[in-house]
Amino acid sequence: MLDASKFRNLLYVLPSLAVYAAFVLLPILSSIVLGFTQWDGISAPVFVGLKNYTTLFSDPVFYTALWNNLVLLAFYVALPLIIGLILAVVVTSIRTTEQLALRTLYFMPYVMPTAVLGIIWRWLYNPAFGPLNQALKAVGLKAVALPWLGSFAFALPAVGMVATWYYAGFCMAIFMSGLQRIEPSLYDAAKVDGATPVQSFRYISVPSLLPEVRIVLLLTIIASIKSFDLIFTMTRGGPANSTLVPNLYMYQLGFDLGRYGYASAVAVIGAILIFLVNGAIHRFMPAHKQDAQ
Repeated sequence: MLDASKFRNLLYVLPSLAVYAAFVLLPILSSIVLGFTQWDGISAPVFVGLKNYTTLFSDPVFYTALWNNLVLLAFYVALPLIIGLILAVVVTSIRTTEQLALRTLYFMPYVMPTAVLGIIWRWLYNPAFGPLNQALKAVGLKAVALPWLGSFAFALPAVGMVATWYYAGFCMAIFMSGLQRIEPSLYDAAKVDGATPVQSFRYISVPSLLPEVRIVLLLTIIASIKSFDLIFTMTRGGPANSTLVPNLYMYQLGFDLGRYGYASAVAVIGAILIFLVNGAIHRFMPAHKQDAQ
């Protein structure tokens, strides 16, 4: 028989579970089902089997979007991780008053919605009156003042640098919390043995921060795969798909072209990629040493 206390505890969970099922599980299941149909959003869906997926894997635009997303990994993951780690070490070594000011300053971009940041940076990048190009012209670098978001070569890196600026403060905060749990005696012992600050950082800080590195990798890689609002507000995938990513392609297919079944197939592939990344990180970067044994 079901224990009365367990049944009562289940009743407490049911309201939250019902909300989660209605707004998360049901849309996911609907997307999976729609991925096997052809649907324009108005008429009844028509079952087409795996046609959407076979078309998707021969779609050059989809591969362009995947490649752009792969390039963005450098700006969403690698650069924020490196910059955040350096900032964490530097800020932690500063006195308390200045540390609080710098920590707030660096973390502030992460508090703002990325859609708002996209609009702000689109203005900053404006080739005619944007502050970035105006500053370059003021110091005699007029040749470097480019139409950043209108350039095939520089549009994607320009968007990526905004993502780096956005996530660097977040990574810094995660690494600072990790540095605070390291025993100061380890650094004192290393200093007595003649270790330089760089050696202490390499042999004490970095190995001790592996759990935080794991968290940062997991969250930033997923954020890169899910990237949409920043690119949508800055470039809408242009020029000529040079900043197109799968989530934005899914939006265009569904809301611009009315191909909701095909768009759902793109969404399912994106979800699968997230699950694969999550599994790979949990497999190859276990949270504890005993997990790897």
